[in-house]
Amino acid sequence: DAPGGGLPISNIRVTTKVAVNALLGDTPALVNYGSALMANLATKEVFDDVCSELAMAILQFFQGKPPEEQVFRCMKALGKFCSIAKRDVPQLVKMIGPEPSKFSGMSPRVDELIKPIMAQLATVPMF
Repeated sequence: DAPGGGLPISNIRVTTKVAVNALLGDTPALVNYGSALMANLATKEVFDDVCSELAMAILQFFQGKPPEEQVFRCMKALGKFCSIAKRDVPQLVKMIGPEPSKFSGMSPRVDELIKPIMAQLATVPMF
């Protein structure tokens, strides 16, 4: 950890910022790197607050029409983040959208990732 503006900066904080900014970036290459970072972060141990921040970026990314490879990476990450932050991330998905089912039929592998997420969303009470 290093001081930065009075707040400690950890590797996960920096990596989260890079992943979010890349995924929501201006160039196709940057977005591609961002989706790869999301997939990679989903394989790591991350805390609930980080899952929520990453999920918010994925949901914003899903507002567009991303290519299948990037949807696959991000849907896989979203599924993992839903399983880590069992309450917060599914509620974000329901409140912010789009529903993962938006990408149903894109490919068999994306469909397989959507099923467990939709099952989790079905158990989330709305306010």
